[in-house]
Amino acid sequence: MAESTGLLSTRQLVALVVSSGIPAVGMASFPMLLFGTAGWGSWAAALLTTVVGFSLGRVIMVFARRSVASGSLSSYVAEVSGERSRAVVAGALLLGYLGQMVAIQVLAATYVTSFFTSTGFGFAGTPESLIVIFLLTGLVPAAIAWRGLDASVRWAVTLTVISVPVVLTISVASAWHTGLQLGQQLSMEGSTWGGILVGFGAAASWLAGFESGVTLAEETAEPTKSMPVAVLAVPVVTIGYLLVTMMQIPGLMLVGDQIRSGVSAPAALAELAGLGRGVGQACDLLLTVGVFAALIGFTNYLSRLVVGYAAEGMLPSLLSRHNRRHGTPTSAIAVATGISTVALIIVVAVSDEWGLTVYTMVSTSIVYLWAVPYACISVGVLVLLARERAMRVPIIVCALIGGTGMLWPWVNSLVDPPPSPINHVSYGAVIAVVVVGTAFYLQRARRGRDVADPVDTAGTDPAGEVDTVH
Repeated sequence: MAESTGLLSTRQLVALVVSSGIPAVGMASFPMLLFGTAGWGSWAAALLTTVVGFSLGRVIMVFARRSVASGSLSSYVAEVSGERSRAVVAGALLLGYLGQMVAIQVLAATYVTSFFTSTGFGFAGTPESLIVIFLLTGLVPAAIAWRGLDASVRWAVTLTVISVPVVLTISVASAWHTGLQLGQQLSMEGSTWGGILVGFGAAASWLAGFESGVTLAEETAEPTKSMPVAVLAVPVVTIGYLLVTMMQIPGLMLVGDQIRSGVSAPAALAELAGLGRGVGQACDLLLTVGVFAALIGFTNYLSRLVVGYAAEGMLPSLLSRHNRRHGTPTSAIAVATGISTVALIIVVAVSDEWGLTVYTMVSTSIVYLWAVPYACISVGVLVLLARERAMRVPIIVCALIGGTGMLWPWVNSLVDPPPSPINHVSYGAVIAVVVVGTAFYLQRARRGRDVADPVDTAGTDPAGEVDTVH
């Protein structure tokens, strides 16, 4: 393998993980996902999301402290459940990461078109403009990721620092204008537990992939120490989302009609708080900047996942090729951004349903896809600790809360199906996982299970890249 230009410190890893969690967009979107179904009880759904996040984080930490896993959760699950589980979880994760890339690129396009449309440039929503936007959202993160993890961390943190203050200012201004109305919030006036659980299902999309920093374990200094810290980074951020939710809900309850008419939540709250239309427009633009931080992060995560699967024999070995100068997996990076970008360009070319419909379907599928790895890792930790005769009540409770919590949205979609075409996503996710998981299992069996053993053999191609053979 090409010599790395350097290893990430714990601080750098956590910074990248937090930045790719899109805190600015989370503050702008998380409360909005809740108030439509949970109403004044939105804080309860946000609290539930936080509890589930910490529970899953505690479960994953058990594995992260024991070993370095190049294949992320699939490698952890394989330690206790065997090759079939590895393949199924690997298939779910790969599809989930690709879904994340599509969803984040759609978010970026949404904020760009919202900004330009609000300033009078209607051309932003044309197919030609959207194709340009999707190309940029694919090429720019790929170029930054290609230059190495240090560059990725610098850009991701910078973009996050730029985008967060305005959203936070709007949230505080809205709370100042309306008051927190804690009496109504704590009484959950007009809310039902069914609505709260549906709200949690929507908010769970912000938890999917929260442990993605694990995919960078082999490029992190002291990974068994750094990984547990990184795993809990996003659940800690959800505490901030809980507080922001309590600040925004009184205002959101007053501007629901504006949001339903297409105005972004921050823009509507800014106008309600008397900050003016310009602040809302600026916020839309800055949210686009924040989304690019997530694209940089997930480009790195997905590319390392692809490299890990190539090393484990589930994908072609060509995808483990690294650039000699920067030590980055160029082929895998091209896959990470190329598939989602091409898919979105095709959608734009054949349909005008590129925005809310695509985002809703993809973000919903992400929750269903990630339910498989989280359920498996929750069962796996119990099996692991039982083998070691180290079973502890806190871990048992966390496994039950985390696994059940992330399975709930999928189960609820079967019991109470959402409107068409979203109702087909739950079945489509299962079919896709079975197909890809089976393909991974057969490919790994064909190549032999010893493919994951590293071999110091490398060949160089004319482009100056190193083809790493494992």
